[in-house]
Amino acid sequence: METNSVNPNEINTSELTVIAHDAKITGTLEIRSDLHFFGQINGEIKGYPGSIIYLKEGSLVEGKISAETVVVEGFVKGYMHCTGKVTITSYGRLVGSIKTASLVVEPGAIFEADVGMT
Repeated sequence: METNSVNPNEINTSELTVIAHDAKITGTLEIRSDLHFFGQINGEIKGYPGSIIYLKEGSLVEGKISAETVVVEGFVKGYMHCTGKVTITSYGRLVGSIKTASLVVEPGAIFEADVGMT
């Protein structure tokens, strides 16, 4: 049974950033809107309050993520700090460390991380 961790009606469609699967970024990506990230980044993703970061299936993040809400369907290797909720879906993989207020790990997810709850 598939669970929806984030209500699709919560997506801020008036301000949505999509980064395609063929994008490769080195450095810092700062996001003030919701983000659907399909690409690769070696560096940092900073989500501002109110934004939701969706790391889509096939995406790769090597580095640091700081945001309010993150949904992981891709692969994250590094450190994640979220003031709200992190969801690792059944397709997601997180290797590293995480600090968050709320954590959901769906069956089938790969989760190899040190966890700190705030």
